[in-house]
Amino acid sequence: MSGSSGGVFEGTGGERVPTISEVLNRRGDLSTFVVHLTRDHGGKSASENLRSILDSGTITARTPMGWAKDVVSELGGAAEESQRVASFSETPLEHIYSLFADIPNRRIGLQPYGIAFTKMVARRKGVNPVWYVDMTPGRDWMIAKALDSLRDEVATSGTFPDHAAAKILPFIEGMGTWPDRQKEFWWEREWRHVGDFHFDIKDVALVLCPEGEHAAFRALASGKCVDPGWSLERMIAKLVGLAAEDVSPFSG
Repeated sequence: MSGSSGGVFEGTGGERVPTISEVLNRRGDLSTFVVHLTRDHGGKSASENLRSILDSGTITARTPMGWAKDVVSELGGAAEESQRVASFSETPLEHIYSLFADIPNRRIGLQPYGIAFTKMVARRKGVNPVWYVDMTPGRDWMIAKALDSLRDEVATSGTFPDHAAAKILPFIEGMGTWPDRQKEFWWEREWRHVGDFHFDIKDVALVLCPEGEHAAFRALASGKCVDPGWSLERMIAKLVGLAAEDVSPFSG
C-alpha cells in the first residue's frame, strides 16, 4: 500500500486496495458481539438470573478460572477472589445455540437466556480474549510448563493477589485430549472480565431469551430481544420491526 486518500488505500500500481474494514466485513466467522449466557443457579432459573443481571446492571464474577484456579481454591481468601471472572463468548449471533447445546462433558449447562455487548464496548470495560494453551500429553509443550512454573512460584510467594501474574493467569486456559477425558472448548472463543462486570442498559446490544418471553423482558431490554435459537435473518427481521408472518410462512 503506497498511500491513501479519504480512507481508500492504493497499491503500488495505483489500483484500489480494500480497507481492513471491507476485508473483515466478509469474515462470517468473526462476531461483532460477545455474549454472556445464564443458567439455572442459586435456586433461580436461567430466566430469573437474566432478569437479576438486567435489574442490577451487574454480571457477578462467581467462579475462579484460568491457569491458577485449582491453586487458588486451596489458598482461598484474596487469592481466590483475584481469579474470579465474568465470562463471555465471541460467537456469531446465528451460532449462539451451540453455547447451550447439550454437549457431553460440558461442565456448565447454559440456557438460551443472556445478554450481548459489542466487542468494542466490552473492551472499553476491561473484557479480554482468553489465550488457549495445549496440554495434550505426549508433546513437549514448553508454554504449559512455563505457566505451571510461574503459577507455582507465585502460589508460594505469599503475595498472590498482588503479583503481576495474578492479573494474567485468569486469561489463560488449558486445552487438550487425554486418554480418559477431553477439554476442547477453544471453539467457544471465550472472553473474560476479572471481577464483577458492571454496565448500563445503554451498553447492551441485545437481550437473548426464548420468543415466548420477549414480552416479559421488553421493558428491561428496551425492546432489544431476540431468540438465540433463531436464524440470523429472523433476528434481523425482528430488530427492523417486521412481523413474523411477513418473514416466513412457517411462523405459526
